[in-house]
Amino acid sequence: MTPEDVLAIAKARAAANRAKYGHLTDAERIQALPVQNFADREDLVDKWTAAFRRPASQARLFPVQAEVLETAAWAAQHPNIGLVGNVRVGGGKTLAFNLLPEVFDAKRPVLLLPPEMLEDYKTALYAWSQQFKFRRVHVVKYSELSRPEGTDLLRRLNPDLIMADEAQALRHASSARTTRFLRYMEEVPETRFVPMSGTLTGATLSDYSHLCYWALRQHSPLPHREDIVDLWGSVLNADGEPDEDAWLALEWLDKDAAKRRNVDAMRKAFQRRFASAPGVVTTYDSSSGARLVLTADYPTVNNDVRDALEQGRETYALPDGTELVDAVHYHRAMQQLSMGFYYVWDWEGEPDVEWLAARKAWWGACRGYLKDSAREGVDSPFLVEEYVRREGRPKGLVDALAAWDAQRHKPPPPTRAVWIDYGPVMRAVEWALARPRCFLWWRSRAVGELLGELGVPKFGEGDGTPDPRKHPRAALSIAVHHKGRNYQAWDDQLVLEVPSSGAWWEQLLGRTHRYGQTSPEVRCSVFQRTWPQRNAFETALDRARYIQDTTGQPQKLL
Repeated sequence: MTPEDVLAIAKARAAANRAKYGHLTDAERIQALPVQNFADREDLVDKWTAAFRRPASQARLFPVQAEVLETAAWAAQHPNIGLVGNVRVGGGKTLAFNLLPEVFDAKRPVLLLPPEMLEDYKTALYAWSQQFKFRRVHVVKYSELSRPEGTDLLRRLNPDLIMADEAQALRHASSARTTRFLRYMEEVPETRFVPMSGTLTGATLSDYSHLCYWALRQHSPLPHREDIVDLWGSVLNADGEPDEDAWLALEWLDKDAAKRRNVDAMRKAFQRRFASAPGVVTTYDSSSGARLVLTADYPTVNNDVRDALEQGRETYALPDGTELVDAVHYHRAMQQLSMGFYYVWDWEGEPDVEWLAARKAWWGACRGYLKDSAREGVDSPFLVEEYVRREGRPKGLVDALAAWDAQRHKPPPPTRAVWIDYGPVMRAVEWALARPRCFLWWRSRAVGELLGELGVPKFGEGDGTPDPRKHPRAALSIAVHHKGRNYQAWDDQLVLEVPSSGAWWEQLLGRTHRYGQTSPEVRCSVFQRTWPQRNAFETALDRARYIQDTTGQPQKLL
């Protein structure tokens, strides 16, 4: 086949795609997007500061805030278009959100916000209101959008502008809040949408392709079609497994990278196209001038923990014999064992033996099937269950699943912690007492409770936030405090239970390593005493590299 033949076939395929879908292919559309570049951001700062600053104020906008407003001014000239803010943690999104309704001339603006950020938002809003003029914004917590009574919340508010802080909260299209958001956008497509986050993506393009679509529509630098998102993602994602078609589909980005099958180079080529697309604002600088130092901490591992981890790796079971039902439960349990404990059922009264027996029989049968018969398409508990329901075989699994189906509607009993080694938590307390001010980061309820009992003030769900004058040392729940909080009064921390998400790490480190940090150095130590903790950290590093390479957002973990 001659080069002319190949070119003719390519042109024919492109024409067929245009005929089939009525527009350019995703690759052609994205390749044709103009390049957006604001060369002189200081001029933008002068322009937009003058537009919104109160007469007696001397405050100035940050360059990224001015760029957000300039991008919004461009978007306002196009119907239905918003913007995408790939803005680093601590980059000043709060003020930018409150100035956007004026630029868009929005009459009914709504800001979506994580519930744990509401008090900090109100505090920041009051401070900024003394310096800048902005319109009233109706704030909706993501939790309100998730509740049963929130099913028509957006329809009742009828916003003409939806702004999403920590927009990764809309990452999962199957969640109630995302479903309700997408339904409203489909019903009222003229609504403008502005997602902003320092962590738009965690591991895959599908984390934010739908957000880019509703924000930028035809200007989105990501594919519109889900199958193309998946195809590109097989090359670009943190855990992608590309085939020949995937590399060919991305040749237009970087022909040499595709030829050499170079994932890093292809990610960087994608990042250049993403960050330069009209309507996308990306920050490339650090949120703090402080030096950031990460170190590993290696508490001693006793024999009981070592044996429990080995048993868990070999049998997918806890020390009391409880089956670990899937990969999520397995990895969580291995991290908990690394901290010296595991959870057991804490029945009120007699155990429900039917529930226990059915659960154990199903997961035991499922585990045995995966050990002996796993194959592509049937290589996880979820896929085994789908296969059994679809095919009606093998009989042993059909019977076990039927028995479990008859019991699985029952709520599981509460749990209590069984400690086999207090050493890691004791080590953490000793570490904290040797420092004038610091945080201990924990994930498991049992760890937080033990830290509190040992005298370190604990801050979990509903416990408020630490005060640097009253709580120079504090134990913080990662789930509750890792995002949206300003903790620049502290500069030292120890992570006990290690997140495997690069996005979580970016947010967590951004609590202290952020604008306003006056210490010349921010330090973070990380427990690396066991293989589950080391594996989790390596996974987080891989995902941080994916985020940095594909979005251009520098990752603190790197």
